[in-house]
Amino acid sequence: MIHLEQLLYLCGLRLNSELYKAFFLGLTLCFPVAFLVLIVATSNTVVSFYAIISIGFIVSSVLGVAQWNGWSLGIAEAIAAVIVIGFSVDYVIHLGHVFVDAAHSEGLKGRKERFVHASKKMIPTVLAGAITTFGAALPLFACQLTFFPKMGTIMTSTIAFSVLFSIGFFMGFLLLIGPTGRIGDLDWIAEKLGLARCLERCGCLKRNPRAPQKHVEDPKTSAIGLHDSIPESAVTNKV
Repeated sequence: MIHLEQLLYLCGLRLNSELYKAFFLGLTLCFPVAFLVLIVATSNTVVSFYAIISIGFIVSSVLGVAQWNGWSLGIAEAIAAVIVIGFSVDYVIHLGHVFVDAAHSEGLKGRKERFVHASKKMIPTVLAGAITTFGAALPLFACQLTFFPKMGTIMTSTIAFSVLFSIGFFMGFLLLIGPTGRIGDLDWIAEKLGLARCLERCGCLKRNPRAPQKHVEDPKTSAIGLHDSIPESAVTNKV
């Protein structure tokens, strides 16, 4: 006959086994999904690759904090490991999008010009969001239930490492070896593969808004211009 303590021990073993499976399955699924989201949001494979490396560093650093605190893998840690990836994507995706969009909306092609544009436009917003999220996690440390201080530690460390790696590592990578011009853009890759015409028909191919457009004359302006171009002698003879 199985005693209650033995039953609880067996249940604990089964729970830990399932947590390990869920933990690694979550990481295995979240990173590819995050990479696809980055490609869709930034429309640039090079920027997305740098961003996913930054996210990997952020997740590793947060899990290192958990190990440093002596936490074993439990329900809170398994949930937090997946949540951390979502938090980590937030800042790099905004910075990467503005960096890539600088070439389309502002006509900036060089790394330095796009870096300066993204820094001025998005870094203050990223810092403001980090401060508010960091402040929202601080009340969790006052809770008595162990789960909430753990989540507070994970959230605050995630925000801190996200700001550090997104502004320090990710933006530094873009400044030093980031893409120039249209290199890495999805439409650039499509043109290299000969798929530009198909994407253009589907409306998926980007066009530079700063490109010269056809001039459409105003009918009133055209009429005035036509009237001004008629010689006065022709009008006098007609009268």
